Amino acid sequence: MGPRESRSVATTVLMGIAGLAGIGLVLYIAGTAHTGLPWQSSTVVQAEFTDTDSLAEGNEVRRNSVRIGKVADIEYEDGTAVVTMRLDGEVDLYADATAEVWDFSVLAAKFVELSPGSPEAGELNGDRIAAEQTTDSADLYELFEVLDEPSREGATSAIRELGSGAAGRSRDLQHFVQSFPGILADTGEISSALAADAADLPALLRSAEQVASRFAGREEQIAGALEQSDATLRALAADGGEPLAESLQRLPGTLDSTRTAFQSLDAPLEDTEAAFDELRTGARALSEAEEDLRGVLRESVEPFGKVPDVAEQATPAVNELTGTFADARPLAPQVRRALDDLETPMSVLAPYAPEMGTFFVRGHSWTSENVDGVHYARLGIASPVIRTVGGLLGPGAVEQDVYPEPGEADHHRAENLVGGVR
Repeated sequence: MGPRESRSVATTVLMGIAGLAGIGLVLYIAGTAHTGLPWQSSTVVQAEFTDTDSLAEGNEVRRNSVRIGKVADIEYEDGTAVVTMRLDGEVDLYADATAEVWDFSVLAAKFVELSPGSPEAGELNGDRIAAEQTTDSADLYELFEVLDEPSREGATSAIRELGSGAAGRSRDLQHFVQSFPGILADTGEISSALAADAADLPALLRSAEQVASRFAGREEQIAGALEQSDATLRALAADGGEPLAESLQRLPGTLDSTRTAFQSLDAPLEDTEAAFDELRTGARALSEAEEDLRGVLRESVEPFGKVPDVAEQATPAVNELTGTFADARPLAPQVRRALDDLETPMSVLAPYAPEMGTFFVRGHSWTSENVDGVHYARLGIASPVIRTVGGLLGPGAVEQDVYPEPGEADHHRAENLVGGVR
């Protein structure tokens, strides 16, 4: 082998060794990257926790939620978790330093929130933060431990149903997130309106508290109402909601028919209104006559009490009249014919009814009584002869109408032979 070939082989060997060294360095850096780069300076500190829950090696260490290092190791000593943290660079820690295990997300990812303390407290002794200065992990499941078993089951069912309801709704959630800024703006306006003096939010909250207090002691009734509502909703959802959907489809036609029926009721309702107006007048008159009616009813007790006695005394007479009317039944045709025959003369005399009444009323003037108690009649005679003689004496000597028209007798004017009105 010549010198040139020897140099080529040596170069190849050196390049292989350099490549292997580079690969080893990369693997070393990858294996220790969670604790920082080998040449980077760091600060190691330990903290004692009673419970770290799902905190794991490699989780972040933060200060004011800004990453400053990672968890290097977790060991347990006498039931206490000792968490070793490797901080980036040189970090000054003091005796009043504190550490808390916080949740990074609802998926139980953890990180350590570290506060280095203040210089006034002095330097941290022993490079370990005591358990009295740390706060353990608080997980979501611990919240449910304060609930009883039925409440936990209900919460679990609610979360499960929420997840089932949200499944396949990614587009809706996306739209919600996109519209969230506008919702926040509206929420700000609502908050401003609630904070205004005119809203009087404290009074509203007090009223809400009073309303809520009214439900105290009525939990069973409310639970029963909710159970009935649940049964009603389940009934509506029967057969996949098809009966309800069919009813809703028929609802417009039903509403049109109902509207037509109500329109046809307008006329009867108007008549009913008029009837009630008249009834109102009658009721008002009845109320005004209430005192008189009460008096009549009060005074009629005694007369009505005598009616049975009168009826008993009238019974024999009524029985006798029964036979009398039975015997008079053959006379009914003759009486009817007589009344028919009287129709003509009565229709002629009907206009003179006032004069006939006056004639009988004035009958007392036919007789006069003198001081000796002697009665005598006084008659006036009117005949064609006297009228003829009066005509000879001159016009107007005797003016007398023997057959005056109905209603004209009292206005008839007659003068005697000598003269004068009589």
